[in-house]
Amino acid sequence: MIRSISLKAILITWVVLLQTGCVSSTIVNLTPSKLTRNAEGIYRFEAAWDSNQKSIKEETLQGYLVMDEVQYPMERVALVEDRWEVMIPLDEVPEGQTYHMKFDYLYDSYPEPKPNSLRSKPFSLELMEPNAE
Repeated sequence: MIRSISLKAILITWVVLLQTGCVSSTIVNLTPSKLTRNAEGIYRFEAAWDSNQKSIKEETLQGYLVMDEVQYPMERVALVEDRWEVMIPLDEVPEGQTYHMKFDYLYDSYPEPKPNSLRSKPFSLELMEPNAE
């Protein structure tokens, strides 16, 4: 009897592992580390969201660009799946300016969905003068 319970537990665990596989979510920064200054002083930051986690409630996914502790909400890019962007005005960018991207979402859980968040590593940004190398 104990042996059959143990065997059942092992089989159930194995089936669950096979069905779920390795779950991963990633934020890919699509913004160059060097941007050329422009007259408007507005710069585009882009990211790609990639996840194979089936329990994420896609309609709750919200991306942010975080710079100097300010969160700028990102918008989904029309016609391109899992791409996000935000336009940010930058007058001055100090040397060594860093930023990161963050995605908040809900995922299916019992008895109700639970919140979670994924944060990218920090990225550096440099604004270059036009025609500078």
